[in-house]
Amino acid sequence: QNEGPVDYLIVGAGGGGIQTALLLKNHGYTARILEREQVAASHWTKFPRFNELISVNKRIVNETQRMRFDWHTFLGTETEFYDVSQKYFSSGYDFYTYMNRVVDEAGIDIQYGAEVESLAMDDTPCVHLVDGSTICANHRVFVATGLKEKPNPYLRAIGGTPYSEMKKEYAVQKRVCVFGNGNAGYEVAQNTFDVADRVFVIGKHRLRLSSATKYVGDVRTKFLQVLENVHSKLLDVVLEATDVKVRTAGLGKELNDAQREDLFESVNLAYVTTVYNCEVLVIATGFRSSVPGVDLKGERFPPMENWYSPVGNSKIHYVGWLMHKYDFRISAGGFLAGYRYLIRNLVDHIRQIDHGIAYPHRKFSEKGLVAEHANQRFQTSGEFVIMQDGAVIRDVIVPVKTEEGKTEYHYYEGVTYNFHKDFAEQDDIVYLYLVWGEGKSATIVFDNLYDFEDKRSVRNSKLHAVVEVNGLVREGAEDVDMEFVINQFTSPIRDMVRDALNGDYTNFYEKPKYEYSREFINEPK
Repeated sequence: QNEGPVDYLIVGAGGGGIQTALLLKNHGYTARILEREQVAASHWTKFPRFNELISVNKRIVNETQRMRFDWHTFLGTETEFYDVSQKYFSSGYDFYTYMNRVVDEAGIDIQYGAEVESLAMDDTPCVHLVDGSTICANHRVFVATGLKEKPNPYLRAIGGTPYSEMKKEYAVQKRVCVFGNGNAGYEVAQNTFDVADRVFVIGKHRLRLSSATKYVGDVRTKFLQVLENVHSKLLDVVLEATDVKVRTAGLGKELNDAQREDLFESVNLAYVTTVYNCEVLVIATGFRSSVPGVDLKGERFPPMENWYSPVGNSKIHYVGWLMHKYDFRISAGGFLAGYRYLIRNLVDHIRQIDHGIAYPHRKFSEKGLVAEHANQRFQTSGEFVIMQDGAVIRDVIVPVKTEEGKTEYHYYEGVTYNFHKDFAEQDDIVYLYLVWGEGKSATIVFDNLYDFEDKRSVRNSKLHAVVEVNGLVREGAEDVDMEFVINQFTSPIRDMVRDALNGDYTNFYEKPKYEYSREFINEPK
């Protein structure tokens, strides 16, 4: 094993790999991506199956708030996704085109046709390729191998067509049963509804709408057209097949969790196939993480330790989708918009431990300047909006005594749990983040409108600004112009921050109040 030719190796030329390489290159380090395919971003040439993204593409004229709405643009490049596509719902191919344009413009080093078989597990920055060779980096390896379609041999055996192979023509004048009631399932339903005889959507759990749960991985409202036909016109059926029992005469004791889940689904599918006389069976039961040489044993994410490292090797880090083990179903992560900020934090951490460069932060000598900066951050920060609930991404204000005995305020912007957890035992640390209000239903937007001077302020379903200090919190609600007010009627965010810095907790209250007080539930043990 020879010393690698580059500072850092990256496995996978998808969104996570490209974002990592881009940030490392911008900081002056050499990085090479190992990609098994012959093109970058090959995932987006295959998915979404009907080639339309679920996230909207909208350019905001107000430049300071642009990244609050831009879900598709990399950090560290002047090339925006909107430069490639202006469609409101862009295509997977648009995303593929954008990623490859960024690769070319940035001159990112990619070694194509290099398939990694496994990761080194001896605390070295190395990977083993399928051709038997081993490649090492000077410092670290980042694994950005993302997702793969969940295999299901049981369902294939009884005639199911995988989501990745489904075509519209298969559904013409057929009774179509879609197994899986997530976005993939409803994508198939919506794109075959016009030609199929009947469409049935079958799921193991109740339908979860993103507009109600606030988690973007749940079913998006763009699929409400097919739901309208189901519920309002009674044209088709959504079945929750959770009550079908699997009886294996003790065989279940010999199966692992993944096999039991597959068996459960196969029995469900066989059951509904008979009941609904299905002619076309579509397997849209989702995706799972993909890690070279790692058996996930039915788990959604691989085991990992602090700063996204696999157990036993601190020189390797998971990036991209794999980072969302920490915040799955908590924030809006799972896509470039979320993990771009997690990667930025990881790169800042790596620069600190590998090269002695301090974690980036601002220094203020006056409380008023700190409060004004915090107020501006709440209006403009994309990471607050996307990685909401404060469990993962926060701003942190740390009071530090100088040699002259004065207090200096160190302001860390948009840092992850891996960083800000180290301040948990210190007093007078101020945290800032956004949370959802107590209402979870989209109807609250219309039911609970409150007057605030000459504006209309949405009470519950909008994001609320939170200032936390010494276990106490105070919140403000966001109005329709994205300006924050306290309790809809009083002073702005800067006053909340100033009170926290001054130790005036008169209007603060103890956690918990809403769900943002929950512990960091996905922290590795």
